[in-house]
Amino acid sequence: MIKPTDPDIAEQASHWVLKRLDGAGSNTEQRAFQAWLDADPRHLPAYRHAAAVWRNFAPSEGQPADVNLTNARAQFREAQYQIRRARNRRLRGLALAALLVATPPLTWNWLNSAEYRTGKGQRLSVALADGSRVELNTDSRLRVNYAWQTRQVTLERGEAVFDVKHDPAKPFEVLAPSGRIRDIGTRFNVYQGRDGTTVSVMEGEVEVATVSSTLNERLPAGSQIHFDARGSLGAPTAFDADAVTAWQKNLLVFRNAPLTEVLEQLSRYHAVDLQLADPALRDLKVSGDFPSTDLTAALKVIAAALPIKIRQAASGAIVLDR
Repeated sequence: MIKPTDPDIAEQASHWVLKRLDGAGSNTEQRAFQAWLDADPRHLPAYRHAAAVWRNFAPSEGQPADVNLTNARAQFREAQYQIRRARNRRLRGLALAALLVATPPLTWNWLNSAEYRTGKGQRLSVALADGSRVELNTDSRLRVNYAWQTRQVTLERGEAVFDVKHDPAKPFEVLAPSGRIRDIGTRFNVYQGRDGTTVSVMEGEVEVATVSSTLNERLPAGSQIHFDARGSLGAPTAFDADAVTAWQKNLLVFRNAPLTEVLEQLSRYHAVDLQLADPALRDLKVSGDFPSTDLTAALKVIAAALPIKIRQAASGAIVLDR
């Protein structure tokens, strides 16, 4: 993300905000604007910040009161009025640029907070303001909070792959129940299951800490670690990267997995109640690649490989029985 202390970029961003507000809509101007965005990865977040400052501090009718937001708006109201009164676009741009550089930390935090979520069977790719990317898997929720000295996201539910743009001066952290994952320039997957959180590193390195661990665990590429809801941290192990990230290709990959684990995973992708008629079926082992988008096909493959039958109960639940 652009730092508020970059006045030259802030001025350029404010120029484009005001130019587009004035109706810069010709093909030539659109190409010039796109060329400016493409010229430097800092330009897009700078433009978004400038546009947010200009637009978002004017309360709309019926908007609920928020003390922080009200205080922040109060600091900008007079400055915005002076900017609007300026007839010369250059002076307006300089005034808005100065306003951006002077943005207080409270406002900067507010402008860089967001929440993303997916429903069952959905995926979502998100480009963050600093150039990092996140892909959310099915039934997931992620909260982003970028501040002056930190980049922090909270995976509240589900699974995500993080492709992080490294910045040693501003660490990137993923918070999960009872633990924290800090990027050291990397690409990694975080999954929250019923029994805890699993971190799998595809590229680079991460540092994992939990509420009950005394030492932080550094994980290189090819390593995976798990911690439970109490923060109990397991030992690092090797993992199959293709299997862990198969969900990005609409696949579920199992290697000698208990049937209960397979049903748990299928339930993440489909709004259906999957039941076992006999608890003794829980530990039957399943191996194979299954389409995450086609429940019927997945169940047929399981039924063909195991000594089970599939039926639908009167309640609508799908029951696996002998």
